Amino acid sequence: MEAAKPNPVYRAAWYVARFLLHALFGYRVEGAENVPQEGPVILAANHLSILDPIAIGAGVRRPVSFLARADVFRLPLLAWLLPRLYAIPVERGQSDLSAIKSALRALERGMAFGIFPEGTRSRTGKLQPFKTGVAAIALRTGSPVVPVAVIGTDKAWPVGRKLFRLRRPIRVVYGKPILVPRAERISRQELENLTREIEAKVRELLPPEYR
Repeated sequence: MEAAKPNPVYRAAWYVARFLLHALFGYRVEGAENVPQEGPVILAANHLSILDPIAIGAGVRRPVSFLARADVFRLPLLAWLLPRLYAIPVERGQSDLSAIKSALRALERGMAFGIFPEGTRSRTGKLQPFKTGVAAIALRTGSPVVPVAVIGTDKAWPVGRKLFRLRRPIRVVYGKPILVPRAERISRQELENLTREIEAKVRELLPPEYR
């Protein structure tokens, strides 16, 4: 499958994000070569800060689609910008079937899709139990899952803080892909097993204070 090429807006935003992350936070990336350059792939990461999608997307050259709160799509500038950054709107606090279908369609088109299986940002920095949604999407599409560890964004822009803090190092680590066979029927046990495997692989990439 041919690799999805970023549109001009995404490409420009990617360069700006890389520059600012390096300039403001001493941004470092490890294991970017583990992310397949083409075809569908899920990037499953821990979640610490609103900076996480930017830090993860800036670490790889192919475009990455993320879920974003539907209410921000109603703001004039973001309503224009977010679709061009491949963001998918999701209604907060409920199971949004349309967002799941959009994620499935993105993967069927060969996109990279970023997701935070914890479901919300960790307020302690410690990894929270993963929900099974990421495993369901992977099994439905047969997409490999790349575990991703985000480190330091909780110090750079903590939950509840209005402004970021300068010179707090941010590091993103991409692990080896987990190959997932496509399944027409998915048992609860298969969901649980894959979810726990993805969670364990992310945990392995994190330093002890984040596990």
